[in-house]
Order: sequence, then C-alpha cells, then structure tokens
Amino acid sequence: MTSEIQHYFTLFNDSFNHFETGEHDWFLNPVVTPTAIRDIRDAYQLTKDVATYNAVLDRVYKATLDFMTVSFAGRQTGRRFLLVLQAEMVRKTPLDYNNQVLCNILHQLNFKVSDFVKQFPFARASLVRSQRDFHSEKLSTLPTTFIYFEDDAVKIEHLPQSQIFAYLNQKSS
Repeated sequence: MTSEIQHYFTLFNDSFNHFETGEHDWFLNPVVTPTAIRDIRDAYQLTKDVATYNAVLDRVYKATLDFMTVSFAGRQTGRRFLLVLQAEMVRKTPLDYNNQVLCNILHQLNFKVSDFVKQFPFARASLVRSQRDFHSEKLSTLPTTFIYFEDDAVKIEHLPQSQIFAYLNQKSS
C-alpha cells in the first residue's frame, strides 16, 4: 500500500528516528508558530521570559531555514540533515544551535558550503510556502500529518513522526 504523507512539524519538537520511504512518500513541511516555540521552550525547561522566547524563535527559525536549504539537494538529503541534527543536539537545547553545529552537519553530509550559500536565499520562500499551506488547511496543531491513500485521506494531529510509522504499519497489516 503506497501513500503520500504531508507531515507538518517544528524542528526540535519532533523525533526523526528513521524514514521508511519505500512504501510511503514523505513530504516534510517545517512550520514555525508561536505555540510551537512556547512548547519547545517549555519542553527544554528554559526560562519563561520574552528574551528566551525570542532566542528560541531565532534558533528554530535559523535551523528550519538551514534544513530547507539542504533539502533543495533532495528530500533524502533533507531527511539526513534532520537525523544528523538530532544526533548533534543530544543533551543540548535549541539555544545551542549555531553555525558551528551547522558546519558539523554539512561536513557529515558531505554537503559543500558553497552549495549551501547558493541555495540559502531560496529557503525563506520555501518556508513561507510551507507556512501558507499549513494555515490554508486551517491547522493550528503541530505535528499534524495528512496521509493520502489511493482511496482515502487521514488527518492525524499530535503524533510525532515515529508514531505515524506505527500507525502506517498497523494500517498495512
């Protein structure tokens, strides 16, 4: 059973353990919302003040643009970025994300910095499109996933990517 999956999420607020792309065609759509930023700040037990909120927003926004930039090399490369990002950020908070972390990730992906610099200007437009799609569906919950089967469509809210795989495995059995 093949399906198309549109997964709306926020970096640092979802787990990316593995991707089963043989049966399912995943489209990862990062979104940055005020609620998601508050959730991330609270999940990492950071100070609940405006300065911390703005710092988390800045780091999540930068990491999201970096993901979108790398994704221009292909969805597989974007997925690998997420996996390496997740590994790099173990025992760290989003506030620890910086250009050094980005350079480490690019090095692990064998992604040229010159290619990154060329693609970066297009990332903002791509993120705007992802945000617009999220809001045009009148969504407010992250993560939210749409699974399109041949004859059916399912909307799932509040389940991270890893739990979506369990749902898909159950559905195909």
